[in-house]
Amino acid sequence: MCDLSERATLWVIDAHSLVTAVAAGVAWGRHPLHVKLAAVISLGASMPSVLLLHLDGRMPNLALMRIAHHHRARGDQVRLQRIGRGRPIQPTLGEPTPDHVYASAIFKFSKPLIEMVRREYPDAIIGGTGTDVARTLEGVGIATEGTIDYSDYSDYTASLGFTQRGCRLRCGFCVVPTKEGAVRGAHTIAEIWRGDPWPRDIHLLDNDFFGQEHWRDRIDELRAGGFRVNFNQGINARFLTDESAAAIASVKYRNVNMRDRRIYTAWDNARDEARLFLGLEALVRHGVKRSHIVVYLLVGYDPAETAADRDDRRSKLRAFGATPYPMPYVRTRELMGFQRFCVRNIDKSVRWSDFARAGYYAENIAPAGQSSLFEVAGA
Repeated sequence: MCDLSERATLWVIDAHSLVTAVAAGVAWGRHPLHVKLAAVISLGASMPSVLLLHLDGRMPNLALMRIAHHHRARGDQVRLQRIGRGRPIQPTLGEPTPDHVYASAIFKFSKPLIEMVRREYPDAIIGGTGTDVARTLEGVGIATEGTIDYSDYSDYTASLGFTQRGCRLRCGFCVVPTKEGAVRGAHTIAEIWRGDPWPRDIHLLDNDFFGQEHWRDRIDELRAGGFRVNFNQGINARFLTDESAAAIASVKYRNVNMRDRRIYTAWDNARDEARLFLGLEALVRHGVKRSHIVVYLLVGYDPAETAADRDDRRSKLRAFGATPYPMPYVRTRELMGFQRFCVRNIDKSVRWSDFARAGYYAENIAPAGQSSLFEVAGA
């Protein structure tokens, strides 16, 4: 009789993974372990298979994580596949056809990928803010509370969730009021954190953190627990008070990688200038460094907006000491060029007019005293 603790190893990695057994020195079928293993393999062959398609976004997809938990709790085999950026959507040769396919898209620019999913998997359930905002997890029988499954994002070590849902505002470009409704509380920090041994790193997906009634309690929880926090969707600087600005300064706010001190906000139209800068000044007054502030600039939404308007907002943020990050409402060549102009810090040494004349690429700008590629070409 072999000592199983030393001479046999059995790995059963959830219902969605291969079951592998190595029994050193024991012929197959001679030990009860093998009989049990054969039963598990037989059961696995009959389990419904589920394919989850992560279409965009670098962060783990919370909806897909809830779907994964739902199906694995039923004993289904679940596999997550990231697509886009050169990763194909088509199944590999010999890959079995899944019984259920779910896909999630966050961004509108993922429409071509969504169409590919529909062609490849006509019965796929597709949701997310990048597609049909009326479709909900509840509508397809998936719970939106309780356990989420992190196992498909094995490199991700933080904890992800919402302390609130909804928004106080109804901005025309935003789907949150339609999809989530009015502001309401969701979870405490303790409910979001996975617990030891996971790091005390929290990614908050809140769209209106300070719109909830109990935001002070959430701040206290972050401070008391020593958590690092990424306000992933930003905070609304237009509504900051001295109290809420001081609250932000009091926590370990970080960027998405949890390395750098970073707080995010947005400037969606020129009319908000005065209120925005009052909020930014409040942050600085209470200890947030100007260089820690990233301001998302919505560009291309207002039909009356001009290149000069965009550049004016950019230059005012640079003068303040914050980092402008343009967010094109439509992905035109000019607007994507403006994003590149700011994100790559080209705007610190090159005028927008010169950058635009160079086709929105810095490498096309000639050094002083030389003709540019476009001038040589007669452009």
